Amino acid sequence: MMTTAEIRQALEADAAIIADLIYSTSLACCFTPEQPCPEWYRESVQPDKVGSLLKSEHLNWLVATQGQELVGVLAIGDKNHVKYFFTHPSYQNQGIGKQLWQFALRNGALAYPLTVRSSLFAVPVYERLGFIASESPKIFNGMHYQTMVADRG
Repeated sequence: MMTTAEIRQALEADAAIIADLIYSTSLACCFTPEQPCPEWYRESVQPDKVGSLLKSEHLNWLVATQGQELVGVLAIGDKNHVKYFFTHPSYQNQGIGKQLWQFALRNGALAYPLTVRSSLFAVPVYERLGFIASESPKIFNGMHYQTMVADRG
């Protein structure tokens, strides 16, 4: 089922909602009791930290909304590194992420080649977007990830 979302630039006023979306989605999708969320990661996505990142000239933040609800976020560093790409679990598999991605492509927010350090949960999503693993999965301070690259969409 395709859900249509409105895509726009993130605002500083969105910081707390974006932080909650990133953290709650990470907990739901990327961590388990056996592999819990590292404290450093939780700290890195607090509203004050996200608010600072929203001001960065090196990051382009897009959000997807449906009605008044923020349902997705995409943050691109220097046009070629995916920093954050999350869709609220209730809206996954409904085309929200694809709409964010296509908006970013249409509006010049992305430039190939692209890189990402994907959670292992999100690897299939990135593969559908044309990414391939560029090295074996790694663990950084308790965070499991897969480095991936896309040469074109």
